[in-house]
Amino acid sequence: MSKEGIPPREFIMQHIRGLPFFLSPRFSKENIEAAIDYQPQDGDVIIASYPKTGTTWLQYIVLQILSKGSSFPSFNDVMFKEAPFLEMSGTAPIEALKKPRVYKHHLPYNMVKKNEKAKCVYIYRNPEDTLVSFYHHTRNVTFNSDMDFNQYVEDFMSANVPYGSYFEHVKSYLAHKDDNNLLILTYEGLHRNMKEEILRIAKFLGEDYFKAISNDDSLLTKIMKKTSFENMKNNLFYVLPDTLPKDSWKYGPQKVEFFRKGTTGEGKQYLSPDQQNQLREIAEKILEGTDAVAEWYSK
Repeated sequence: MSKEGIPPREFIMQHIRGLPFFLSPRFSKENIEAAIDYQPQDGDVIIASYPKTGTTWLQYIVLQILSKGSSFPSFNDVMFKEAPFLEMSGTAPIEALKKPRVYKHHLPYNMVKKNEKAKCVYIYRNPEDTLVSFYHHTRNVTFNSDMDFNQYVEDFMSANVPYGSYFEHVKSYLAHKDDNNLLILTYEGLHRNMKEEILRIAKFLGEDYFKAISNDDSLLTKIMKKTSFENMKNNLFYVLPDTLPKDSWKYGPQKVEFFRKGTTGEGKQYLSPDQQNQLREIAEKILEGTDAVAEWYSK
């Protein structure tokens, strides 16, 4: 144990069905297995991603589209009630949702059950930025300010982090990019062309949603403003210990910021040229011939 009482790095994960997950009171084995085994129903909207690739941003955009600009719940409510994060909430909250039901997970494509009449939106991000964002996130949620960055880089590249290999995760969804019920987005594309991407998401969710937004500039502007990085950073915080029993979270109430910078290209400021080259080699080996490699390394 460290002087702050934080477990060493190797004890912050649990392995379930071959995949590493955070080890914490919230990520129970029961909830994680329920997420893996859940059978989507017709009309469900599933948001899937690897951590720190724009998931929360996408959640709020989807909720805004489906509610025509009215749904903007607190961070805790979106995770456990409005668009529950299955590995943390379990699947019970889904049953209380009105259709279309929205929920999210960070599971690879091959680990979850499918339904051709459910829609899935997947988002991914440049691996350098993903790594740096996930590093800061892990420090925050484990309250481990002494976490060594260079060691984390090694762990990320060797898939020794929660949810395992980033590149295999992306590959699992890109292999199904032509499926009619799967929409694949990139963080960079959403950052660069927010208006066009919101319209593309709306079109995927249903013609009625697309018409409502495309025919009403004020509604589109409202959605873009409410889901802007500045608005979300200023108004959304994850408050621990949320709904857990008071004696199950030894650190007491904590406010965790999930929105840090909201930029692209930050990874290059943290990673050495050698680390960048190693990441690229892994990406090109695992994702050879995919859109991701072309997007990340064509410039």
